[in-house]
Amino acid sequence: MKRAGIILKHLLIIGLLTLFTQIGGVLWLIHIPLHKRLARVFNKTWKITIARLLSFCSFYLFFTLWIVPPLAKWQCGRVPLPVWSNPKLRPHNVFYYALLNHHYVRPALKRSVEDIAEKLSKKYPGSVLCYLDANFPFIDGYPLEPHFTHRDGKKLDIALYWKNVESGAIIFGTPSILGYGAAAEPKSGEVNYDEKCRKQGNWYRNHERDYLGHFDKSKYVFDETISREMIKLFAEDSSVKSILLEPHLKTRLGLEKYTKIRFQGCRAARHDDHIHIQLR
Repeated sequence: MKRAGIILKHLLIIGLLTLFTQIGGVLWLIHIPLHKRLARVFNKTWKITIARLLSFCSFYLFFTLWIVPPLAKWQCGRVPLPVWSNPKLRPHNVFYYALLNHHYVRPALKRSVEDIAEKLSKKYPGSVLCYLDANFPFIDGYPLEPHFTHRDGKKLDIALYWKNVESGAIIFGTPSILGYGAAAEPKSGEVNYDEKCRKQGNWYRNHERDYLGHFDKSKYVFDETISREMIKLFAEDSSVKSILLEPHLKTRLGLEKYTKIRFQGCRAARHDDHIHIQLR
């Protein structure tokens, strides 16, 4: 029974690491033989646990930072988005998006995003283009949960812009912890697809707002000006095939003429807290 419990524990860890990082499960398997060696070195359970954890984290970080990028480019033609090297383009949360390998895209998409980040920074000094989920580094068709389409290096979510109510200054990313969920809700008189979709039984589209979107709404407000400019630049980029955005924001921001911008439908998560861009 004890052996079965150990096997079950390893399977659970492998499953979770694979779900969230793609490569973590394989690395845990490779790392298992070191567990017995560490148990011989340390004589207390808590010391063994800490040693195993630190050893695996070091092993994982080494692969993530140094081995995965060149392998991903060779195997799948994907490259990581900047994490610290470009102050005008950054992940909303370094741990979740970068260290968990959610920030891989095709080189053409990376060039487009960096170019638009540069243009926005020049027009709005101090602004930072903040990205969310992109794709895992390996295997076309491999899903990045809970997304339906982030599986080929051609998809990327980007946070909308918010500003501080008191100072009027643009903040980094959105008020929510992972960037998702801070929704620019429909105003009175605007088409409310949230209500329409809920009536159809599509509860899924609201999970990000319900679980991740809690913030003090008296301190932050949606920045329509820079958000409109950012979306417009992507819509005018020839390498971008489509942009997903809620209809009430497309109308509010005066972007009706851009046919690339479309509603994602009721079955997908809502897109008034971020935009989803897809490469051609």
